[in-house]
Amino acid sequence: MPKKILVCVDMGRMADHLVEYGHSLAHRLEAEVAFINVLPSPHLWKGYGTWINPDVTREAEESARKKIQYLIRIAEEKHPEFSYQEHAHDRPHEHEIFIGQGDSAEVIIDTARRLDFNLIIIGFKGVSGIQQMMVGSTTTNVSRYAHCSVLIYRPGFDPF
Repeated sequence: MPKKILVCVDMGRMADHLVEYGHSLAHRLEAEVAFINVLPSPHLWKGYGTWINPDVTREAEESARKKIQYLIRIAEEKHPEFSYQEHAHDRPHEHEIFIGQGDSAEVIIDTARRLDFNLIIIGFKGVSGIQQMMVGSTTTNVSRYAHCSVLIYRPGFDPF
């Protein structure tokens, strides 16, 4: 079974540290690494009808994908030893980026299960305190219900 790590990235202040940590850990373990960001459900915006640009979801997906690509590039610049895979004959490697929509924990868990990830890396806290109060913590739900191990990342502490 191939080693696969899914790194959950919100667009908060911790995103750059989380991408760098997940990227370097995956390469140290010689594991495949992919990144996921989950946008809010489009049902939240339904009541606003004509006030919301119909392309808002597509634009948010493009923006999230570009930011994650940028953060991966920064992580690779900080750790040039991980910018090429030795077993891939020195070809540049790419990482998959998944952009989901809906309940963050459900999308993350479903993606990890469906694509057979062995480990999920997630930050210890997310962007929205209000959302956490209303529906619970994404980190808590992922760690409780995921089919695989979950590493909860805390900035400033690298056990390696």
